[in-house]
Amino acid sequence: MVTDGLPMDDGGSTTAGVKPRDRRQNVKKPWPLLAVVCCLLGFPAHAQDEAWPSKPIRVIVPTPPGGAYDRTMRPLAQELASLLKQPVVIDNKPGAGNIIGTQAGATAAPDGYTLTMTGMVNTIAQGMYDNVPFNIVNDFTHVAMIGGSAQWLVVNSQSGIESFADLIARARREPGAINYASSGAGSTGHLVMELLQKATQTSFVHIPYKGGAPALMDVLGGQVAVTVIPPSGSMQYIQSGKLKVLAVSSPKRSPELPLVPTFEELGYKQLTVISWVGLSAPKKTRPEVVRKVNEAVREAMTRPELQKRLDAEGITPMTMTPDEFTRVVKSDTERWGALTRSLQLKAN
Repeated sequence: MVTDGLPMDDGGSTTAGVKPRDRRQNVKKPWPLLAVVCCLLGFPAHAQDEAWPSKPIRVIVPTPPGGAYDRTMRPLAQELASLLKQPVVIDNKPGAGNIIGTQAGATAAPDGYTLTMTGMVNTIAQGMYDNVPFNIVNDFTHVAMIGGSAQWLVVNSQSGIESFADLIARARREPGAINYASSGAGSTGHLVMELLQKATQTSFVHIPYKGGAPALMDVLGGQVAVTVIPPSGSMQYIQSGKLKVLAVSSPKRSPELPLVPTFEELGYKQLTVISWVGLSAPKKTRPEVVRKVNEAVREAMTRPELQKRLDAEGITPMTMTPDEFTRVVKSDTERWGALTRSLQLKAN
C-alpha cells in the first residue's frame, strides 16, 4: 500500500517519529532486485527458444501407412531431420476422414514437438461431418505448405467425347445421360464435378466408389464415361491412349500435358482447384518454432531428391509463409463448406 508516495509498514500506518525525508533515505531501492528478477524470468524462455529442437519431432499423418499422404511425408521427414538435427518420426493415425489423427494434432502440447500433416481434405471434412471436435482454421497454427496437385477431367478414349466443349454440349442435349465416377461422396473429384455442373448448367449422374482405384478401373473398362482424378497413377493410361484429358484444374497448363487447356482458359475460373498438403502445429505454438519449421521446409523443397519423390506423387512444391498458408486454409474451408451445405452433403 502507498500513501503520498510512501511505503506503509505491516500495520498500515506510517512509522512514528520518522520524517518523510529520513524515511526516503532509509528505504532500499528495489531496482537492482527487480532487474535480477526480470532477467531470471526472461532467461528460461530465451534458453528454450535457443534449444528447440532438443528431442525428436513427431509428425502425425492422419492416413494409413503407404498412402499418398504417407508417401509424401516420409521423404520430407528425412530432409527435415537432416536440417533440424533431430529425428522426425512419422505417427500414422488414420480414421474418420482424417479426423482422428488431426484431432490428436490439435490437442497436442504446443511445444513444437508435434506437427500434423493437414490437407484440403480437412477443409472439406469440416463442413461434411457433424460435430468435428476441432476447427481446422482456429485450432491450429498453420506452419508450412508442402505442395499441391491439380485435378484432371478425363474420359474413356472410346467414349466418343473429343473435347471439353463436346462433353458439355452432350450433357446439355441429354441431361442426366452421362455418368461420372468419383472415389466417394465429398471427394475432391466429386466436388469438382459439382462445381462443373453448376458453372456449365449441366446435369451428370454421380456414381460414387469406395476409393479412386475402382472408380478409375470402371472408367477404363467403359462402364462409366467420365471422372476427375489427380495426375498420380493416371499418366500411364493417358500415354497408352486409354484415357483422354479434357481439362486441368491448375492455374497454368500442366508441363506433362501442354496441349490440354485449363478450366480458366475455357472460361471457368471457379473450377481452378489445387488439392494441397501442409504441416500444421497446435494453436499457440511459439512463433520462433513456426519460423524454424517453415524455413526448414522451404530449404528441403530445394533438394533434388525430394523434388523427384514429390513429382512421382504428382505434387508440385508450393512454399508459403505461415500467414499465406493460413489464408489458404480459411479460404478453402469457406469455399467447400458453402458447397457441401448447398448440396446438403453429409458424411455417412
